[in-house]
Amino acid sequence: MMKKMLPIVLFFFFVSLDQGLAEENELWLLSDPLPSHVQSIEQENTLALEVQPLKETEANSFTSKLLKSSDVQITNPYLIEQLNATNIKHSRFAFGYSSDIYLGRWPLHYQDEETSINWAYQKVNTNHLPDQSPEYYQLEDSYVNGGLQTKVERADQVQMMVLESVRARFDLPVDYQAGYGASTEKTIPMANQGVADTLEAYAGAIKEKGKVTYGEVYLSLTGRKAKMTIKNVVESEITAWLPIKDYLAFNLK
Repeated sequence: MMKKMLPIVLFFFFVSLDQGLAEENELWLLSDPLPSHVQSIEQENTLALEVQPLKETEANSFTSKLLKSSDVQITNPYLIEQLNATNIKHSRFAFGYSSDIYLGRWPLHYQDEETSINWAYQKVNTNHLPDQSPEYYQLEDSYVNGGLQTKVERADQVQMMVLESVRARFDLPVDYQAGYGASTEKTIPMANQGVADTLEAYAGAIKEKGKVTYGEVYLSLTGRKAKMTIKNVVESEITAWLPIKDYLAFNLK
């Protein structure tokens, strides 16, 4: 599946050697998904954090039938896992039997609405330049954390759903934590010309906005038939930050 090109909203914009960071309220819309002042340090990074695996749960035949019986889209892998573990034993005397089994209130589906990048999400390093060659050298380990900005129910499940959505849509190494190891070094292809004496390094992060659909999940049994019933459906607006691993944005000052 071809991944979308990501329109990028930047809080960081490099125009000249002495401009530095743009004002916080200045938004720059660019079509290039990787600005020239952003460099990969994947090969040089001395701190390799484990990539958070996605929770991939495939619905079994029983669960697939339940999902199709629902009017509300359900993609939460944790709920699908719960349904996979559900076992119903039908009695030969089940004719005329009817009941609803409450399975709890769950986040059912995440829908993205707006995605942008802040390449100046967090400063991770500052080097004083002894000469004209911009050399980046990470002085100490630096960790960059993201997460949900919105307080929601079952936040761990929502975080996983958001991470899965972003990774599926964009070819960027995103996670909820990025790390930059001490002694990481790289020559930066930027023209200094002796004007700047400081090189700043910033970690970028994706800002993701969307809606999470919540609902009360019931397993409705009528005779030998089972279906999914969702009640009290509501939508919650959420915002999340996901740091971009192994990339840094550089600024000469």
